[in-house]
Amino acid sequence: MTLAAHGFATALYLFAAFLGWTRRGAGNGKRRVPYLIALAALIHASGIWALHVSEPVVPLSSFPAALSMIGWLTALAWLGVLRNVRLRGAGPWVGSVAAAFTLMAEIGLQIAAPALEAEGESVAWSHAHVLLGTSGFALLALSSMAGLGYLSKERALKRRRGFGLSLPALESLDRGEHLTLALGFALLTLGVATGFAWDVNRGNYPWTRHTVFLLSAWCVYLLPVGARIVRQQQGPAPARGVVWSFAFLAFSYIGIRVIGGMV
Repeated sequence: MTLAAHGFATALYLFAAFLGWTRRGAGNGKRRVPYLIALAALIHASGIWALHVSEPVVPLSSFPAALSMIGWLTALAWLGVLRNVRLRGAGPWVGSVAAAFTLMAEIGLQIAAPALEAEGESVAWSHAHVLLGTSGFALLALSSMAGLGYLSKERALKRRRGFGLSLPALESLDRGEHLTLALGFALLTLGVATGFAWDVNRGNYPWTRHTVFLLSAWCVYLLPVGARIVRQQQGPAPARGVVWSFAFLAFSYIGIRVIGGMV
């Protein structure tokens, strides 16, 4: 059930992205994208829940499960901000990102043997770390997409042509970037802190390569957070900072673990 749900969710995410890309000018196509992503997220949720009832249980702290959570939370975060921010046109981007993470999780679940939680391990700390960290990652992914959309839209407006003209208004992209950056950075901070607590609780050495890179990414994010939230700057400069910071964060979280092998 787990693999089937992840596969079906991936297909729906991709179909939503395809529908959005190919029917940008059609009202019906745009209106259907959120519903398709919501349906995919619902099926995806059943796949995540199945991880906990399968035999053997796949721990939430495993790399494939974390990737699955990031894809799912990216879709949920976008659906959640639609009420306050006009980012409906970003649906194809969200569907593509959610599909990529869900597909990687599905592949990881197939090739990696599930690791059982060690006896006596603090499940509370591990769940807090994974949930907070993946939630922050998902929101920061949305923030980077909003920043990339802002740069594309601004460039298209200057040239008066290009794909960026179909993106949401600059004001909506700017507001979405600000909101998701603030929430995502706060959750990422809590995720890093609980990760340290988890390692200390298990008696492990906390300063691993993965932890050092995550802390470095957190420090890098201080630049766009300071410019965008503290100094209230707007425009292309903070948008570029958000995009490049997320690129480093993605490398820190995913790249390092892929290089070191899936765990």
